[in-house]
Amino acid sequence: MHTWKKKLVVSQLALACTLAITSQANASTDISGTTYTTFNHYNDASYSDGVYYDGYVGWNNYDTDSIYNGDIYPVINNSTVNGVISTYYLDDGLSTNSNTNSLTIKNSTIHGMVTSECMTTDCTNRSGTDYYYDRLAMSVINSTIDDNYEHYTYNGSYNDAVDSHVVDVYNLGTAITLDQEVDLPISNNSHVAGITLTQGYEWEDTDDNTVSTGVNSSEVFNNTITVTDSTVTSGSWSDEGTSGWFGNTSNASDYNGNGWNANDVALAVIANPNADNAMQTTATFNNSTLMGDVLFSSNFDENFFPNGADTYRDTDADLDTNGWDGTDRLDLTLNNGSKWVGAAMSVHQVDIGTDANNDGVFENTVDTNGDGILDATSPDGVYDSYAAGTEATATLIDIAANSLWPDSTYGIDSDNSAYGEDGHVVGNSVYQSGLFNVTLNGASQWDTTKTSLIDTLSINSGSVVNVGDSTLISDTLSLTGASALNINEDGHVATDTLSIDNSTVTIADDVSAGWDVSSAALYANTINVTNNGVLDVGNSTGNALQVDTLNLTSYTDAYNNVNAGVFDINSTNYVLNADLTNDRTNDTTQSNYGYGVIAMNSDGHLTINGNGDSDTSGDQSEVDNDGDHVAAATGNYKVRIDNATGAGSVADYKGNELIYVNDTNSTATFSAANKADLGAYTYQAQQVGNTVVMQQMELTDYANMALSIPSANTNIWNLQQDTVGTRLTNARHGLADNGGAWVSYFGGSFNGDNGTINYDQDVNGIMVGLDTKVDGNNAQWIVGAAAGFAKGDVSDNSGQVDQDSQTAYIYSSARFASNLFIDGSLNYSHFNNDLSANMSNGQYVDGSSASDAWGFGLKLGYDLKLGDAGYVTPYGSVSGLFQSGDDYKLSNDMKVDGQSYDSMRYELGVDAGYTFAYSDDQALTPYFKLAYVYDDAGNDANVNGDSIDNGTEGSAVRVGLGTQFSFTKNFSAYTDASYLGGGDVDQDWSANAGVKYTW
Repeated sequence: MHTWKKKLVVSQLALACTLAITSQANASTDISGTTYTTFNHYNDASYSDGVYYDGYVGWNNYDTDSIYNGDIYPVINNSTVNGVISTYYLDDGLSTNSNTNSLTIKNSTIHGMVTSECMTTDCTNRSGTDYYYDRLAMSVINSTIDDNYEHYTYNGSYNDAVDSHVVDVYNLGTAITLDQEVDLPISNNSHVAGITLTQGYEWEDTDDNTVSTGVNSSEVFNNTITVTDSTVTSGSWSDEGTSGWFGNTSNASDYNGNGWNANDVALAVIANPNADNAMQTTATFNNSTLMGDVLFSSNFDENFFPNGADTYRDTDADLDTNGWDGTDRLDLTLNNGSKWVGAAMSVHQVDIGTDANNDGVFENTVDTNGDGILDATSPDGVYDSYAAGTEATATLIDIAANSLWPDSTYGIDSDNSAYGEDGHVVGNSVYQSGLFNVTLNGASQWDTTKTSLIDTLSINSGSVVNVGDSTLISDTLSLTGASALNINEDGHVATDTLSIDNSTVTIADDVSAGWDVSSAALYANTINVTNNGVLDVGNSTGNALQVDTLNLTSYTDAYNNVNAGVFDINSTNYVLNADLTNDRTNDTTQSNYGYGVIAMNSDGHLTINGNGDSDTSGDQSEVDNDGDHVAAATGNYKVRIDNATGAGSVADYKGNELIYVNDTNSTATFSAANKADLGAYTYQAQQVGNTVVMQQMELTDYANMALSIPSANTNIWNLQQDTVGTRLTNARHGLADNGGAWVSYFGGSFNGDNGTINYDQDVNGIMVGLDTKVDGNNAQWIVGAAAGFAKGDVSDNSGQVDQDSQTAYIYSSARFASNLFIDGSLNYSHFNNDLSANMSNGQYVDGSSASDAWGFGLKLGYDLKLGDAGYVTPYGSVSGLFQSGDDYKLSNDMKVDGQSYDSMRYELGVDAGYTFAYSDDQALTPYFKLAYVYDDAGNDANVNGDSIDNGTEGSAVRVGLGTQFSFTKNFSAYTDASYLGGGDVDQDWSANAGVKYTW
């Protein structure tokens, strides 16, 4: 192991310099609990005039060598340090370690930085192969390292003369800048302004042609960063004091967010191009904040030949890469609600030549064709700039591909072919020098900025990535566990494969997108959506999504629930220039039963064109169509209509086209995933050839309730009619009735179904009446008045109507000597109805209506006496209720116009009963009723401009039983119950029970 024998990278992010200052020979001091400055000037003739550095941490490793003693004891607690702390002498360099290579900063503030570099001109004892590098264990606990110490200045005197010195340190690095392997936990509300890690030493490989495989070092330069409950921000490489805003200068942690800016980098991991070993770093953030860009720089290892060479790796003359070592890596993980704002940058270092005259012209760089592009360079041995992407090669001689290349790979011309292979795409597989992977877990969030280029992005367990005013490029991108990727205004995402598992990818309405692939809001070769995952294109433009194959699939869980992937186009007129695929079938007996889901609003439309490819050739000219034997759409799909509204007529929805498959060879099947409430009706998808249209179904719950109200009002009124009728019938039987006061409960349960409306109804009410007996006109008359009050509850599915009814009656009955009788009534009713329901999208709907009604009743019968106590009474009756229309609108904009409603009831029946007299004052009269009933209510209502039949009619049979008991000559009670069934409205039961007091 040794440090570099070649010149190290010179760049802003990897700058290593030695200040023209000296160190003071001191034993290390425990500075805990103090304020300490690492730079000093002594106005003392015993010291040479200059700035002295006292910032080395050390353990006093050698009593006889003051250089190794250090200045600061490496456990710093409850301190304030101004300046730069260096770990250069912290390690003793011995394989037989006598002190841990550790630095702890706890409950402290470092106004400045921590570096591993030599800070003075007198650093020694680092060359040769006998120096053993231990890993640094550096802990930052409840502390701040702010990178805001930019200069040490001294303006005073020396030996009674004016003296001034300045030492610039702003360009030494960020808050933590290390070129050694490190385990770096940052915890407990710490704040660090930038972390820069470079590869400062190597374990050499050996080229040895006496060994067929050479001698390969298995070592890897490893770093581990763990940030818990803390914040890492960007640091600074420039003098922040040169600009300000209202007199306030910038801080190192300030984030610009525009373009490439070294001062925006919060974490830099830079592998050395001259290394024989891979540099692999894991950075984990737990419930923490990362504010700034993450830079990952990777070049091929030293002596790696991307295009192949005859190396000492083996004894033959064949070309090989000499690629012994592993790949550089940066694995960045956000856990437990961590938040990151910034870009993820993959780059490699380049040697662009020398500008000897410092005039902006690089003497060793040429532009042969004058196109403004540097065509070739003559390296001067110094890496002095960066280029996008890690180094990569598609010439996979003896190594396997480990990544994909966004710009594709191209062929190599063959002397045996007239085809120009070198100008045509052959694939995207490459071997990269380094891999940058990002993972989010546990509801973490990444808001991207600038342009991010990474290899894999995994978004898991409720985490969110927001891409707006920025670009995110990742070889593969996966979402699981209710996570989300939101592509917002001016956001662009590109990937080879996007997998959406129980998660959502949303393209916002306001994204900007052009037709070329680089301008797409979302570009992917393949998108896989499954397990209730959703690809939501919003109301964006059609070119916002550019994909070759969209695979909507599903799986069936242990409970036989199908969990399908969803493609949601909302209200757009969307053209999918991609193949729509899955391997699902609509045969429930097959193991691959399932489907994908296409979701849209009723005003959306999907055209499926396919990707335009067909596999017509097996040669290179059709490389991107390889395996493309498919039609525009294959597989099994359900179509879901998501919106719901009460507005709109039948003509606005019925038969409207939802999907058009622009391919007669399509084998895809489409069926309904749901029913949507649109206007007064529900609609579902129906496949017709290579189209899918909207099929009209039944009434919505809210329309059903609205249209059922008049029929339900009539049911209440019929119960009241029966209650008055019972009062008059009982007056003719039992003990003598001279009129009086009475009160009666009435109630019933109904089931209405005319083929259009459908409801259940429960009614409870009370009537009170007062009447008297009058003789005259050859008849005995009972004349009276009554008032009725009732409440009804109408329901069906989610629909509900609460009814209130008030009715005023006048009634009379004339009984002639011949036992003929005529009963009659006139009444006025007022109905209030409060309606509520839920629409198919879950939205709550309510509304109310009020109506007035006039009614009448006539009954003609004959009491046939059977002895002194029995009777049989055949009768016929007619009654009618005429409800006024009420115009109203529900909260979801469904309009009901002029819903007047007329109903007539015709009844032929017979009553039979017998009176058991117990004394002159007590009697019991049970009775039986049987009747034929015909309801005539042929009505319709105008809903949203459409006429809908809501009349209830038909023939029915009534069967009833009842009894009346006279407790005294003046006081009696009665009750009866009946059933009526056979028409559009079945009366499952009705009953009334009352008492009367006769005069």
